[in-house]
Amino acid sequence: MIASPGATHVSKKRPLEEFPTPQFRRDGYLPLNGPWEFEITKSEDFPSAFRKSILVPFAVETELSGIGQRVCKDDVLHYRRAISVPPSFNRGRVFLHFQAVDQVADVYLNGLKVGHHEGGYLPFVIELTSMHRDENIIDVVVKDDTDSPIYPRGKQKNKRGGIWYTPTSGIWQSVWLESTPVERIRDFKITPDFQQKTVRFQLEFEGKIRSGRAYISCNGKAVTDVAIDENGFAEASLANYFRPWSPDSPTLYDVRFEVNNDLVYSYFAMREFGKIDLMGHNVFALNGKPLFLSGVLDQGYWPESGLTPPTDESILADLNLLKSMGFNMVRKHIKIEPMRWYYHCDRLGLIVMQDLVNGGAPYKNFLIYTAPFIKYRFNDEKKGTIKTLGREKEASRRFFLSELEGTIQALYNVPSIAIWTIFNEGWGQFQTKEALKRLKGIDTTRLVDANSGWYDQKVGDFNSRHLYFQKLKVMRRRLDERILSLSEFGGYSLQFQGHVFSKKAFGYKKFEGQKELNTAISRLYLEQVVPLLKDGLSISVYTQLSDVEDEINGLVTYDRKIQKVDVAVMQKIHRSLHF
Repeated sequence: MIASPGATHVSKKRPLEEFPTPQFRRDGYLPLNGPWEFEITKSEDFPSAFRKSILVPFAVETELSGIGQRVCKDDVLHYRRAISVPPSFNRGRVFLHFQAVDQVADVYLNGLKVGHHEGGYLPFVIELTSMHRDENIIDVVVKDDTDSPIYPRGKQKNKRGGIWYTPTSGIWQSVWLESTPVERIRDFKITPDFQQKTVRFQLEFEGKIRSGRAYISCNGKAVTDVAIDENGFAEASLANYFRPWSPDSPTLYDVRFEVNNDLVYSYFAMREFGKIDLMGHNVFALNGKPLFLSGVLDQGYWPESGLTPPTDESILADLNLLKSMGFNMVRKHIKIEPMRWYYHCDRLGLIVMQDLVNGGAPYKNFLIYTAPFIKYRFNDEKKGTIKTLGREKEASRRFFLSELEGTIQALYNVPSIAIWTIFNEGWGQFQTKEALKRLKGIDTTRLVDANSGWYDQKVGDFNSRHLYFQKLKVMRRRLDERILSLSEFGGYSLQFQGHVFSKKAFGYKKFEGQKELNTAISRLYLEQVVPLLKDGLSISVYTQLSDVEDEINGLVTYDRKIQKVDVAVMQKIHRSLHF
């Protein structure tokens, strides 16, 4: 079994103990990552004995969890942990946070059910109202039907192989306790107005706001403070200390909210995403100026820990590599990362194209294998098309739209997210126009790639193409006001023995050595991508950051121990890849 360098630095007592949500931080924090009692049964009843220990927050299938076992749809996962809350910690209310549990979870406190959640990728929180003074027992009971047509699954598949990966079951992101006053800030939205040089805060508060204020600083310097009204609203001018955020200068403002006796820390950035005319074509614009987005596809998988980064330093190593190569964007592919991943993108200045997590019925192989060569013209409003693309069940469509809203709400305050991607290559696609309308009803500050790859419905902000087998010159288009985006391409593969997940190897074009690979990638960019800028190409997304299981088309190997593509090669490419 291969493993990344981060695997050797994982604490067996308190892994990933950094504060999980830098965008919403209080001082009252008790991490619950670490060893939990564990058992797999066929019943939702609590087991009579727990014979195993699992290292939370690593999924059951992973080596780092200590279990390393595949989960069947009739399996029931049982987690148990005893907790004691010091009197000094409890400020009036105690909440139990789960950043992500896949797929259906029931939570119990001292034998009584206190919460239920369905999904797999979004956070949820449960208030613990009847805790004992001394020891308390938390039980989490989880079921996961990976191939279910109802829930989101991303690239997970029970029968893994090729572009599909080992499933993720159970708790796979951080768990922690938080204490707040009885009257508390429940949530907030931060909306920068770049043109007016102002920022708006909209807080949701439990109780009555008697006094509230937002204190803003930047680079350690106090900038301004502003009153929060009884409806939780505040607006602050930054005209006297205006610092735009960009990949070259990722300036962040810190903000501290004080409402009654509650205190919450966050941050924001002054930036604006849009489109602008350049030589007769609409192109991506940052802060009102054209910017070519050069990014990579990032699946966010690790050989020893699946969807969970083994350490915070592992996240940084990946992102710093991209920055050193000259990339200014990363496409987060069909996954929602731990919030610290976004925090580091914010700090480092990496623009994010964020995919929604796909689902639906299993995708039809004949479409997957022929869509790159045949231009299907599907109307995804029709029942037959909806069935073909895997969304025949109404419950599946309803759940996707609910997750769409939940995803936008969960990630709204992330400064680096510039683009939402709704559907990728038709996987679970349906009624794109309605999904786009719902998304725009929640967030008007970002652009939307409604259809990445196949089955374009002619809506959204992008004419979004995936090209792996044809020369890129076929991308030229007429009479389309949308931004031209090469949202997937490349996929050049090189295998290193001793650094692969399996004997199988998947890639779009295979090479035998690093020199040959680097030369081919350089020619691909300089001879095919760069010439398209004059035709309005505004975004390129190379596949991909790292190898993932059978896929060996990464800039680095799956274990991150061999860098296949030279930094100097990519830096030279990026000197030519701009407007």
